Amino acid sequence: MASPNIYPNGLNLAGTVFENGPTTLQLDGRVYLSGVVQWLDTIDGDDSNAGTRPEQPVATLAQAVTNSAANGVIIVGEGSSESLSSSQSFTLAGLSVFGCGTGSSRPRYTCTGVVNMWSLAAAGMWVEGFYFPASTAAATSRVIFAAPSSTIRDCYFECGASATNRALNVFDTNCTVKGCSFVVTASRPAIGLQITAAVTDTLVEDCVFNGGSYGWTDYALKASAAATRCRYLNNTFTNQSDLGHSVTATTYQIYGATIGGTGNVLLTS
Repeated sequence: MASPNIYPNGLNLAGTVFENGPTTLQLDGRVYLSGVVQWLDTIDGDDSNAGTRPEQPVATLAQAVTNSAANGVIIVGEGSSESLSSSQSFTLAGLSVFGCGTGSSRPRYTCTGVVNMWSLAAAGMWVEGFYFPASTAAATSRVIFAAPSSTIRDCYFECGASATNRALNVFDTNCTVKGCSFVVTASRPAIGLQITAAVTDTLVEDCVFNGGSYGWTDYALKASAAATRCRYLNNTFTNQSDLGHSVTATTYQIYGATIGGTGNVLLTS
């Protein structure tokens, strides 16, 4: 059994760009990881650094991924920002990627290409605390679940005029989307969250779908393949934000949905 990497004072560092990490990083007591931590700050980092110390972070997500190992952690500093024209693939099982900061100060990743900007291509990944501004190109998706048993939490997706596909794509089984927001900022995006494969056990919980002043050209939350055992818990649909299951043999359970503004929930087969 490999020896763990031990962080006696946790991972929430007062007075640094890594201070305001998500609650997952703010737990008291020692942190034990079987993979190392990579620290990333696009403002003051340098890709010639090893990235294993918070005072010497790397500068780009690509370098942090290159330096990482399975079951490790990448922590991105508050105020960091990158634009990606090609896909960033994550192929390390059990990798966690955390953004520090709150609201619009969270790390920003803007898609400028017709690609899946972040491809979660390894099982058991965890992504939390990122702000995804409206794409400047017709992204295939900003984030795609391309492997099973992964989670995305507390991320904010702006959906604008170039979002003619979907912001988040579920393409594998047993994936969780929790506490995320999909907000329309310009006329007129297509889909916020889409299940595009015949997968099982997708959980969408405590998410907000807000069509703003424009609404969507399609469903805000859409299952367009024969997905089964989809569960939707306590999600909010407002301003022409619809939910649709458009293929026969799709199965779902919906609990605690809140419908506001001019939103509707439409289920079709």
